[in-house]
Amino acid sequence: MTKTTKSNRMQKFSDRNKKFMAAKSSKSKGGGSAFTKSAASTNPNRPDPAGGKAGSQFRTKATINRLNMYKAKPNLKKMKERPTDPEAGRIQPDRRWFGNVRTVDQKELEKYRRKLEETE
Repeated sequence: MTKTTKSNRMQKFSDRNKKFMAAKSSKSKGGGSAFTKSAASTNPNRPDPAGGKAGSQFRTKATINRLNMYKAKPNLKKMKERPTDPEAGRIQPDRRWFGNVRTVDQKELEKYRRKLEETE
């Protein structure tokens, strides 16, 4: 008697499982997803609300991305923050940088050009 009840339970479980799997496979054939795509106007990958009909006022992906860029503002507080390390961003002074400007005259330039031609 115990054997028949176990086999009956297994048979019922098997039948339920087959029904469940059949229902699951029919849903998956439609290519559906557990999550619906957002139709927000700020989503560049949103579906076309008009369904591709002519004359719809649907923004392009590039336009939506550009408008999102304009909305995203930088953190000004963080930008104006001074570094805590005193050596960060400091350039060591060098005498050459603060002396007279060195220029090259035409004679020196001609010498340099001749040397370059000789080495080639």
